[in-house]
Amino acid sequence: MKSRAFSALLAFISFMSAGACAYDPLAFDQPTDVAFGKDGSVFVADGYGSSRVAKLSANGAFLLEWGERGIGKGEFHTPHGITTDTEGRVYVADRGNARIQVFDENGIFITEWKGKHLGRPWGIQTGADGFLYVVDGGDQDVDRPRGRLLKLDRDGNVLASFGAPGSEAGQIDWGHDVSVGPDGSVFVVDIRGKRVQKFRPKTAP
Repeated sequence: MKSRAFSALLAFISFMSAGACAYDPLAFDQPTDVAFGKDGSVFVADGYGSSRVAKLSANGAFLLEWGERGIGKGEFHTPHGITTDTEGRVYVADRGNARIQVFDENGIFITEWKGKHLGRPWGIQTGADGFLYVVDGGDQDVDRPRGRLLKLDRDGNVLASFGAPGSEAGQIDWGHDVSVGPDGSVFVVDIRGKRVQKFRPKTAP
């Protein structure tokens, strides 16, 4: 999980820029997100430039990678968000392909979720409750504005949907990423709205 291994992020930060012409799996090209495995390993969504996921050790050593540009299983078109769960699964918000892909911790494809109910996922995060929180940033088409926050179970079913396109409180103009606090509060980064919004889970009456 993101909050549990910040030291691992510091350990490999020096490797996060593009290097020489010879291929270097630690030369990232505009990475977009990181997530952490139970053993402290680091999963990097190398999204804008390389369309891949790289797995590093807690000390920053390269372990493996998977993915390339495409629309097939295990391929990506801007893998923009990434998260893990307690069972070792890796969830990738494959933004350009408007889907979420699910892998095991070794990059083996498990399944994919896509459809109008998901829209175009930009960011994804696992909460302490085990559910997945996803920002549907939309297509950024003025004729089809869309901005919302989704809560999914581990089978990809939508349990709840929050927010609507717009710039008012509780609305999302261009949701770019999401994170979940230890108390269950959900934070959404809205780049066009130039703000961070906090959503609190409703308590039972």
